[in-house]
Amino acid sequence: MHDSSNSQPLVSLIIACYNQATYLEKIFISLLKQSFMDFEIVIADDGSGRELADVINKYAGKYKNTILHVWHENSGFRKTIIANEAVRRSNSGYLIFIDGDCILHHKFIERHFKRRKIKHVLSGRRIMFDQELTDKLTNEKVYNLEFERYKFWWSNCEPKDRNRGLYLPYIYKIVNMSSKQYWTFGSNFSIHKQDFIDVNGYEENIIGRGLEDINLSQRFKIKGYRIMKLTNEAIQYHLFHKSGTVPHSKESMELIINPKNFYAVKGINN
Repeated sequence: MHDSSNSQPLVSLIIACYNQATYLEKIFISLLKQSFMDFEIVIADDGSGRELADVINKYAGKYKNTILHVWHENSGFRKTIIANEAVRRSNSGYLIFIDGDCILHHKFIERHFKRRKIKHVLSGRRIMFDQELTDKLTNEKVYNLEFERYKFWWSNCEPKDRNRGLYLPYIYKIVNMSSKQYWTFGSNFSIHKQDFIDVNGYEENIIGRGLEDINLSQRFKIKGYRIMKLTNEAIQYHLFHKSGTVPHSKESMELIINPKNFYAVKGINN
């Protein structure tokens, strides 16, 4: 096994998780098949139980670099806090963020790393699997990359998702010619670590599901970062689950969505 204490990984993959151990295992399997392997895995665990830790232990030692399990106690949805802590603990200069319910195309990390640029944010989207498709997806089908084949998911997706599932890296310059600003999608974006730190990371005053990614995206724009589309290169596949309600009042939503400053009030630096 590669000892990451002697050499710095080129990429830190931050995976925001809460339970769903079977989903995390599928992500780990998809990571075994990546075309670019010089990454470390940093689990930003928002208070999961033993089952998730068992899956992490099962896959420890299977990658070039170690898996870091960053955990805090379950006290409701506190992704902002644990994601910032995961970044603090990371060992590379480039960060890729995903959620613990999204498995990755085998070129996912390669494309994020290839397109990296200082003061730029790369953001892709995801193909939404329905419950039938999610139930059909075995670990073997992930390992054999069967889930990437169009015929596997085409008929179970919305038309917009079908377009997102086409691997078309040569259109990168064309789709990014527009001056219209893109926005960052929390389960599929990457950024230089220092650029993330320079906006003070996630706003930790945002507690409860939803809007933390919109707030971060807005602050990237205020800071002057360019957000680039990576939709048809960094492809990911979202596994079905039911989602809770967004617990923010109308007044607090306005404040979260429209930050006045690029720098988080409470973030990674304070």
